[in-house]
Amino acid sequence: MKPLTNGLWRDNPDTPEGKYLVKRRDGTVPEWPSFTLGAKDPCAPAALRAYAAKARELGLDPAYADAVVRLSGEWEVYRVKYGEGDPDKGRHRQDDPATVAEMKLVKRV
Repeated sequence: MKPLTNGLWRDNPDTPEGKYLVKRRDGTVPEWPSFTLGAKDPCAPAALRAYAAKARELGLDPAYADAVVRLSGEWEVYRVKYGEGDPDKGRHRQDDPATVAEMKLVKRV
C-alpha cells in the first residue's frame, strides 16, 4: 500500500522539487512552478471545468475554454475505462537522478 503524501510532494523535505517535471516540446523546462493534472486523478475533470469557467470570465478564446471542457469529459471516460489514480499517495517509484536534477532548476516561490 502506498503511503499518503500528507500534502503536496513539494512540501516534503525529501522531494521539494515536486512530483512531475514539466517539459516543453522544445525540451526546455519552464522556470515557473506548476501543478500537473492527469486523467486518472478523480479531481482533475472538475479542476478543468473550473479552469475553463475562469478562462471564459477572463475573456480568453471561447474555443480554448470549450476545448478544456471537452478534455474534462474525455478524462472522465479515460478514468472509467482505465481506472482511478491516487493523487494523495506518496512515493512508489525509484527517482531518476537526471530528471530530479532538471526539476531543481525550477524557481520556487
